[in-house]
Order: sequence, then C-alpha cells, then structure tokens
Amino acid sequence: MTIKSFRVAVLEPMGAKIVAPRFDVSSINNVGVHLVDESGIEGFGYAYVFDNHSAAAVSELINGFAGAYVGTDAEDLRRVRSTLLIKQVNFLGLRGLARLAASALDMAAWDLLCRLHATNLPGLIGLERTEQPGFTAAGLWSGLSPDDCARIAREVAEEFHSTNVKMWLGSKDLGFEYERVAAVRESLGPSAGLIIDAAQAYDWRTAARLAQKVEHLDILWFEDSVEYEDLDGLAALAAESPVALGTGEHIYGIDHLKQHLDLGALRYAVLDLERIGGITDMLAAAALCDAYRVQLVNHCYPHAAMQVLATAASGSWCELAPLWDGYFGPLDVRDGMVQLDRDVLGIGHEFVTDGPA
Repeated sequence: MTIKSFRVAVLEPMGAKIVAPRFDVSSINNVGVHLVDESGIEGFGYAYVFDNHSAAAVSELINGFAGAYVGTDAEDLRRVRSTLLIKQVNFLGLRGLARLAASALDMAAWDLLCRLHATNLPGLIGLERTEQPGFTAAGLWSGLSPDDCARIAREVAEEFHSTNVKMWLGSKDLGFEYERVAAVRESLGPSAGLIIDAAQAYDWRTAARLAQKVEHLDILWFEDSVEYEDLDGLAALAAESPVALGTGEHIYGIDHLKQHLDLGALRYAVLDLERIGGITDMLAAAALCDAYRVQLVNHCYPHAAMQVLATAASGSWCELAPLWDGYFGPLDVRDGMVQLDRDVLGIGHEFVTDGPA
C-alpha cells in the first residue's frame, strides 16, 4: 500500500454569489490533489479559496508538501502528517495557506486509506449515527430586504428539503436586522431551525444588543459575531448574550480550538476542514468538543464532514454548502435530516462527473 505519486490540479472556478458584511465572493477556486497508490487506487482532497492568486499559491504549497507522502505506506498517514507539520508547515505558519495545503493532503490520504480498505470513514473507525440535522447555508445573504428574506427562505427550504437555514447579517442598523430575522422566522414557522451569522462584523457590545433584540425569535446560535481573534470580546459577549454562540470556521488546529473552548463561551464549534487540519484534526476536534460538552458543526466540506459528524459523539448540525454538489452530488436530505451514505467509498469525494484531472 505504498504511495507512489501525486498530482495537483487547479479546478475551473465555480461561479458563486456570496454577500457578507466583510466580503463579496463571485467565485470559488478549488485546488485538488490526488495521492496514487502503487496499485493505482487514488485518494482525493481539496482546498478552496476565493481568487486565482491564492489558488496558485495553495497549488504550489501542495506541490512542495506532497513529496512527504510519496514512498510511505498509506496507513502511516498520521506520522507523515505530523512530520510535515513540524518540518515544513511550522516554519511557514500553522495558520494560513500552508495549513490549507497540508489539510488537502491529509484529506487525500484518508480518502486513499478508506478506498484501499473498500470502505469509508465510519466503516474504518466506527459509527455513532446514520443521520444528522442539516441546515442550508445559501441565499440569505446580508443586505436583503425583509420581504426578500422571507421569500428566499421558503425557496431554499423547498429546494434543500430542510426548513433549517442560516442567514447573514451585519449592518449597524439593528432594527433593520431584527426585521430581517423576524421575517425569516415568520416565513418558515416556529419549528424551523434559524441560525444568524454576522461574519465577524460586530464588536461584542453591538452583538450583545442584537442578540437581546432577537432573543424571542428562537435562534439556534449566533455565529461569528465578533472577529475570530477577539477572544476577550467573545467571552464578554457570552456573558451578555441570551442566544447561544457558535464560531470556528477560522480556527486553525486543535490548540487554537482549545483556546476558544477554554473561554466557556461556545455551545457550537463550527469548524472548517481545511483550516482545522483535515480529517486528522477534525477527528481530534470532535473528541475535544465532546470533553467540553460543545456540539460540533461543519463549515463547508459537507460530504466529508458528514462522515466525521457520523463518527463523533459531539457531532451535531451538518451545513449543506451546496456549491460543491456539482462535483460530488447533493447529499440525501429527508425532512431536514442529512442521511449518511454508508455505501460510498472514501471520505465522500465521489465525483458525479469525471472530476479534476
């Protein structure tokens, strides 16, 4: 089971329209990497960024890191990754594009190992459950009018077979934001799960005032309310907010995660596979969340993350992130519950088309 080669491909950009308080995204640029076993079996992982320059940088980093896997046994993936982080990634920085590149390789290594054993991640390490509640992270962008929010909420709920949705907000007009959130709540009804995400737009005092305004609208959690490095602000907000808090898509590695968990501020850790550190650190993060009694949620990477969530006692909500459905197909959602595909090989990156070269 020796890895004999690799190849890296910058995929064609995916068109996107994401409008959040701090950024507008018009395309998703994905960099894929294949690790090839001597038998010809391949494992695939990828990283995503928002522009072609960053994609080129990640591609070069993967090319520079992938040699660490060549000539090693597929089952040695943890040792290879630890050595890579110590000898190469650490010097460049454990937070940033180098981490994304290493995570893509880690995903490819796990994908290869699962395929070599003709199974998937739950089949390899064990299963907690076969379904997770899912929510749609699409369409309800910041700045939309309350009427548009109400209409789009109904549309995405119908399209994705789930009345659980995330919406973006972030203007300083808290009355306007309240009206938008209230419109979605009224549109979807009292049983729908509703998440609000400020994409780090607020200071903690403003976020606290908004949380108090929307308290009676039964919000699941308030996500990325303050800047991700503002741990003092997050702790202060937790003391004032009547709404549960979630954050984590900008957390790099389990040491960074522990800093957040030690605050006692979070009910939900919303982690991104490419930033947390691939499958290896997502599994470690799941155990850490379990110890802190915090629920684990994925940010993007729904196909692979669904497998991790299904193995984890702390596994909670699955963010659907439909942009990648064009590669891997839509997840099976029934009455708001995302179903685990127990027959798929690998970590869920099974292309419905020919996939990247």
